Amino acid sequence: MVSFAAASAASLLLMLFPFLLRHMREAVLHTALPVLSLGIAGAFIHGVGYLPANRWLRIMFGPACAWTLMIGGAAMLFIR
Repeated sequence: MVSFAAASAASLLLMLFPFLLRHMREAVLHTALPVLSLGIAGAFIHGVGYLPANRWLRIMFGPACAWTLMIGGAAMLFIR
């Protein structure tokens, strides 16, 4: 539930308020947004309760990887 709520909040923030990122350099955006987006996708997958049968996919879409990617992407965006 927490993963789903965090992914929803992050994706809504990116979709509804893109002007918050307009002052960022393009290189920073092109580096950080894919990392953040992968983390959001992983958190959504974990949040809805999907559990892949493949061990590697289970690790990749697990909460530890998703939260690490989300926090890392946000850190890249807002910590210069």
